[in-house]
Amino acid sequence: MNFIKKNFLVLSAFVLPLILIICVAMATYLPSLFISTNYNFIYASCTDGANYYQFPCNKYLQDRYVVNDGKLIIKPIDKDVDLDKNGVPDYKEKYSDRIFLHDTKNNESKEISIDEAQSLVLSNLLTSPDGITVSSHYDNTNNGIFSIFGGSSSYGFYLTKGNFKSKINLVNNLNSYYYASNFEFLGWIIKNN
Repeated sequence: MNFIKKNFLVLSAFVLPLILIICVAMATYLPSLFISTNYNFIYASCTDGANYYQFPCNKYLQDRYVVNDGKLIIKPIDKDVDLDKNGVPDYKEKYSDRIFLHDTKNNESKEISIDEAQSLVLSNLLTSPDGITVSSHYDNTNNGIFSIFGGSSSYGFYLTKGNFKSKINLVNNLNSYYYASNFEFLGWIIKNN
């Protein structure tokens, strides 16, 4: 105890900045741990396309899947349409599109059949009825003084509310900022039939 009294100023110089850093970190990251919603959602993803990077997949998915009056509608592929303007009609791109249900409580996705997806009552709004949004975000850790140690960049999808976000674990997520168009949000599940 005598040591602390004699060296109070020196100890304060080390302890106070450490406490400040911990408080800022907690204020920044702790709220994102509590982002949750009572609603699950479904999304579509492409795999096995002729284009290795699957860059045009989001246009294909947007054209193929529509939520109308709470139901998922799958439109046929038009043999003349070339949404990515690469000279190959979309039906020849050989996309294998799949539909996934994301369980927001467990942060897990599982593939579901088209029949299962079409039996759900959906809201196509990006914001759930309880105020959570699915959004994309690009993370770049190659900035600042720490760039000398290397870094990484990634593109991901998050549940967001205000300034807080929580990363979503997706199936077939490319996890790349260049070709992050392998995901198409379809709708929040309002109820199962």
